Amino acid sequence: NPKTIMFVRLPLLLQLILLAMVSAKDPLDNLKHLKEMNENLSGGKLAMKEKIKEGMEANRNKWDMSNMFGKMKANLQDQVQNLSGDNSEAYVPIIDISSLMEPSSEGRSETINKIGKACEEIGFMVITNHGVPQDVIDEMWAVTQDFFDLSEEEKAKSMTMTSDYPYGYEKGEVLSAGKDKEKGEEVERLPDFKETFTIGPSNPASGMPARIMPSNPASMSVKYDRYYSAMEELAATLLQAFAVALDIPSNWFEDKIDHHMCALRALNYPDQGGQPPLPGQTRAGAHTDYGSLTILKSGGPGLEVRKDIEGRDDWVAVPHVQDAFVINLGDLMRRWTNDKWSSTLHRVVNPPQDGKNHRRQSIAFFHNLNGDAVVSTIDSCRGEGGESKYEDIVAKDFLMMKHLASVKNVVRDEL
Repeated sequence: NPKTIMFVRLPLLLQLILLAMVSAKDPLDNLKHLKEMNENLSGGKLAMKEKIKEGMEANRNKWDMSNMFGKMKANLQDQVQNLSGDNSEAYVPIIDISSLMEPSSEGRSETINKIGKACEEIGFMVITNHGVPQDVIDEMWAVTQDFFDLSEEEKAKSMTMTSDYPYGYEKGEVLSAGKDKEKGEEVERLPDFKETFTIGPSNPASGMPARIMPSNPASMSVKYDRYYSAMEELAATLLQAFAVALDIPSNWFEDKIDHHMCALRALNYPDQGGQPPLPGQTRAGAHTDYGSLTILKSGGPGLEVRKDIEGRDDWVAVPHVQDAFVINLGDLMRRWTNDKWSSTLHRVVNPPQDGKNHRRQSIAFFHNLNGDAVVSTIDSCRGEGGESKYEDIVAKDFLMMKHLASVKNVVRDEL
């Protein structure tokens, strides 16, 4: 009997425990059965195996190994669904990317397959072992908190956003307006309950205005520059993996990002105890990001995702993992891949009103292409006849359209 053979090959101690579990009617029977089996050990292996066979035959209806493992698998699947809010389609995977740092790593292909699957199914993932030095992260985090701790008057001395300078300090963005613009809708919405500070690239070839940094804190410029550079490197590593996952050469993205328009944004979500949000106001409204990918360092829970499908409202919490980054795709990557990959709606919800301090900080690196890059559907993502759902578009034109829609309430034409 194959089941008997499988059972006999198990260690003796495990045989004893399992047989006692399936044979007993109550706890006392467990003890009696274990005692009997222990006594049989002295009779040699043959007597032991015969006893086991008898027990197996007597309980064969209970002892169905395939059924047992089937139930275990189903239980694990239930746990995964519970973790993801009972929505397996929106499950955000946690992926160790250490193998991407070593081109010859044995696990590299498996990691890239996981990344490709996440990009296709949800457009979100949490990455660990990313290689970014911890001191670079910690210094950036601390100086950002110092900046947001300044008085409103002091922060207001920083360069504020204008239509010509899409960076600096702002308080009043409406992120969901970018999605409204894409749909051709004009909806009056309350501003997000947050404040931000943003810098752009330092490379003059990007075509973007030169950085303007606050003088207070004094070390802010140096620490932001270090963090920005680390994010450039991580994004380049991820894009190489993206290329392989899309069946194109690993260096395919390189000439599209060599004078990129990437933006680094720090976000402060103040505690809402002293000033509760207005009805309908959230920390960050539902939106998709605009560029190729985003690398987010989050200070706590609150980020949620939902498939961008009309009529669905099943929001799922993104796992908060210490020392990890959250990666999500932007709208240009979705267009580039002809909707093969997802640019998924996400938001930051309000914390509970429980009397505790729920201040939240995060740092987002929005990876954008060269401003003059033409986004044309990748060949491996086209239909059988070479069809594309989208017309070609210039990266900068698309990004500025969506950005200006989201900050129309805060930009000023002149200082």
